[in-house]
Amino acid sequence: MNITNPYAQAGWSSSGNSNGSAPPPSIFGALPWFSEDSDPSSSISLHLFNPDILNSTLMGPQSRPYFRVINNAPSRDFTLIQNRDGGSVAIIEWRESGAVVEVRDIIRKQLVSTWLPLSGDQKYRFMNARDRTMVWVPKNELVELYTYGTTTPELYARIGSQREGKITLEISSTAMQIGLLECCVVAAILLRSGRIID
Repeated sequence: MNITNPYAQAGWSSSGNSNGSAPPPSIFGALPWFSEDSDPSSSISLHLFNPDILNSTLMGPQSRPYFRVINNAPSRDFTLIQNRDGGSVAIIEWRESGAVVEVRDIIRKQLVSTWLPLSGDQKYRFMNARDRTMVWVPKNELVELYTYGTTTPELYARIGSQREGKITLEISSTAMQIGLLECCVVAAILLRSGRIID
């Protein structure tokens, strides 16, 4: 993974870049630059099937359903995310004053703008979950989740779009072990919903 080290750019030596050549400059200011081939290692891919992400099924390996997204219970002002057994995982309430989200046992009920706040320059979104701060960074047609505030940011997840309105969510094994699956699913739904979330 190729990243920008601000100390190396200032002329300080770096163990990861000892040849003195600086990597390309960051396009996100304080965020590092990532190479095109960075991939979540040992990831699983989940696919949202249905042209409407708010009424869809999230399929995992061997085309097994992992989550259902339902936007008709009890009114269209709520989107419910259920696990494969039908248990509630999260709920999104669509309000004119800003969407509200709750992820069971992980994220208490709060405004999406509090859980996924925009950066000051509005180029990326922070996400806080499991006592960690991460950042969703748009990159071409993708939105990628990285660790934040670390020397070497680690890619945790990637949201991409495919033909026919299908959305792909790749999650690294590290993110799975930390317990970020549900948060990444909810974030993907919010970020790709086409609705105003702030």
